[in-house]
Amino acid sequence: MVREQRLEDLNESRYQRLEDLNGSRYQRLEDLNESREQRQVEEKAANRSNEFQRQLTTERYRDELLVAYIKDMATLLEKSNGSLTADEVTATVARAKTLTIFRQLDAQRNIQIVRFLHEAKQLSGIHKNSSLDLSTAKLLDIDFRDAAGYGDGA
Repeated sequence: MVREQRLEDLNESRYQRLEDLNGSRYQRLEDLNESREQRQVEEKAANRSNEFQRQLTTERYRDELLVAYIKDMATLLEKSNGSLTADEVTATVARAKTLTIFRQLDAQRNIQIVRFLHEAKQLSGIHKNSSLDLSTAKLLDIDFRDAAGYGDGA
């Protein structure tokens, strides 16, 4: 009887150990999955943050390009008595800078450039000089209806 009790206790002990091992394995797997999921969440958050920072940097860069372009053109306008087409060199420089900036900026900023040139009277042949030649400019994705606020003080 004592022997049977020992065998029963031994079997019960083995069974308990197996249950404990299985429980430990299951807990480790759960912990690993939870850890993996947490890393994925953190990775996605980091990617979103990096993308936001990249977009912010791009926006700042484009703003700086726009400001620099307007300053350069204002200087050219001052030096050439208000006409970017008064002489061939100024016209060539203005055209090259304008075509280059159009490729570097987005549609909204390109509208600002067109508005600037229009308000500086560089796009109409009304003056004694011809307008700035932008015939090869690729002004894609620009809705000029949004920029048509020339007459309303916008």
